[in-house]
Amino acid sequence: MASIERNWYAIRTVPGAQKPRREFHVEMTGREDRKPRGKGYRIVPSLNPNLSAIEKALNDSGFYCYMPAEKRLIRDRRHTDLWKVRRFALMVGYVFVRDPHDWGELKKVPGVAGIVQNADGNPLALDILDVVAIRTAEAKAEADFDMQSRNARQNLRKKAKTDARLQMLIKKLDIAGTISVPWENLGIVDEAA
Repeated sequence: MASIERNWYAIRTVPGAQKPRREFHVEMTGREDRKPRGKGYRIVPSLNPNLSAIEKALNDSGFYCYMPAEKRLIRDRRHTDLWKVRRFALMVGYVFVRDPHDWGELKKVPGVAGIVQNADGNPLALDILDVVAIRTAEAKAEADFDMQSRNARQNLRKKAKTDARLQMLIKKLDIAGTISVPWENLGIVDEAA
């Protein structure tokens, strides 16, 4: 069996291409028992936090890509006691593509600024060990985020014991599935179990 070597190539991205892709959803505004106010619907923008615009464009064009990313906790603007998870590029301005099938088509993908080239002007193939090192750094950032997230949840639960407003907010988010904390951290563990 012959081993097939897969080559990775770095591409440069345009500014803003590594941000989450904005999507739009239609939301109905009127009640069924009353006449709708206005048009009866509104268009609500939302962000897909798990996919950047460049990743979406490359995947739609048939290219296999890898954008090293890290998660960070960002303070919620509406509820300043809460934190939201946001995804950021680990290497700003660069995305990696494995074995592109057409270089001309790759350059035409929205969000691609160019291809990293060697001194001869040919696309520069990356060593697989470099890609593994980047994935290792991404895994370390993920572990750091998990620790930071766990600490933030514990601090929020401690504050919620004395603040009734926070208790109501946490109950609402728990029902929606937005936040979850192990019962052990709340001190509500059933002793008999």
